Amino acid sequence: MEFDVLRDLVQIITRNKVKQIEVLGNPGLEESRIDEFYDNIAKSRFQTDDDAARHFFGTDEKDPNYRKLRNRLIRQLINTSFFIDVNQPMFNERGKALYHCYRDYVAAYFLMTRDAHKASVYLLQQVLEQTIKFEFTELTADICRMLRSQYARTPGDPSNHDRYSPMHRLYEEKRYWEIKAFDYHENLIHYYISGRSTNEDIHEMASQYYSELLPKAIEIDTLQYYMFTYNVGVIKYLSVNNCSQTITICDQALHILQNRRITNRGALLSFAIQKLACLTQLRIFDDGDKTAQYCLDLAVEGEYNWFRVLETQFYYHMYTRQYNEALAVFEKVIQHPRYSVLSGSTRDMWTLHGGYLHLLAALGKLEPTEVAKVAGYYMPSTSRYSNDFEILDKEKEGMNIPLVLLPVLFSIARGNFEEEEYGRSVEALDKYRKRYLENDTNRRSAIFLKMILALSQKEFDGDRAKRKMQKEWQLLQQEPPQIAGQSFAVEIIPYEDIWQMLLEKQ
Repeated sequence: MEFDVLRDLVQIITRNKVKQIEVLGNPGLEESRIDEFYDNIAKSRFQTDDDAARHFFGTDEKDPNYRKLRNRLIRQLINTSFFIDVNQPMFNERGKALYHCYRDYVAAYFLMTRDAHKASVYLLQQVLEQTIKFEFTELTADICRMLRSQYARTPGDPSNHDRYSPMHRLYEEKRYWEIKAFDYHENLIHYYISGRSTNEDIHEMASQYYSELLPKAIEIDTLQYYMFTYNVGVIKYLSVNNCSQTITICDQALHILQNRRITNRGALLSFAIQKLACLTQLRIFDDGDKTAQYCLDLAVEGEYNWFRVLETQFYYHMYTRQYNEALAVFEKVIQHPRYSVLSGSTRDMWTLHGGYLHLLAALGKLEPTEVAKVAGYYMPSTSRYSNDFEILDKEKEGMNIPLVLLPVLFSIARGNFEEEEYGRSVEALDKYRKRYLENDTNRRSAIFLKMILALSQKEFDGDRAKRKMQKEWQLLQQEPPQIAGQSFAVEIIPYEDIWQMLLEKQ
């Protein structure tokens, strides 16, 4: 740093202004009301504004004195955020760089507005090296714009203006395509995840997006652009259940991203998990163990993605008939301290997995006492069991299917199929099938439900039930998973495997 830059900084930053900055934990303020407020929130002693107002003033949250105290805490927390210690384990190299770059960019911006141009330019040039290195495209474009503007107004320095002008245009172009890729990806997610459009419509939309984005990939050549573009490609093929092409897309993305030093684990993990799911769907098990371990190596234990990896691994073990390994994965999940923070469909799925482990025990594939030790006691009644679910019980298709099937399967496995035990009559189940499963997406589930209903009536229906089961079994063979539209996750245990296990129990 040149001395005139240092002088520029000293002139703009005075001691009096520093004294006016309020941050949490200033020396001499440890016993202040602000710190007491902070500590009580951190230790969960205050759950609401009324709790805090009552503690300090004996009033409620509308008290002006309490509102003033609350606003001071908010301001100090925001000020203190500029001094977060990023030398903590949760910050990787890219995370640290992102924090430092944005913090210094904000400082440079404010220095520029106070006419400290030399200090601002110096800081912007330092930040620019890091934003280019870590591919922070948006920030790089903004810095280039500011430097270009500054040097356009600086007499006698055409070289820097000539340097930053084309750089600004280059990164604005990269930013434009990154935003476009982001927009396409989020648009697809909105329709694909929420089921707002048919899969064919999603496939057509994703195909158009992908054909536009992919040819620009080498030219744009940024981490974000590759991530969004290849995720569009994944949706293109997953929307029509083309798992083979999805694996190809994931492999292409992983090959590119693994060779970029600044790629974060989350980007790699998103494609690796999807690859493992598709390998499971296609029953391609040679590469599965390696991919599963790769996913686990990327995931941070206890974080959301770690639970996602273990759920995919659970399915993989179920499909490879490694049931004890699946039980071990289940135990690892539910005994983890962070399991309690899971909610919604994520928590529901693990509850449902526990039910299917009980089914395997009833079918003689797992030791019942071991399952009970890990998964607790299973209540086969639909009316009781469904009370444990927050989301799945409200659905009528998708992951509601294994929830509906489980009590029926459990009753048949125990050899005491009773309608009152699982809460639905044969007629009600058949009505459910006709209403929700007789479509292209759920055809395998519709066939399988016919098979287990015929099996449940075998004792009363004799030869007719046997013929029905044989006919539906042949139809199931004609609907292999790799061409079915149904998500593989619906079959927590492949239907073919369940069927053979049920027949063995007869």
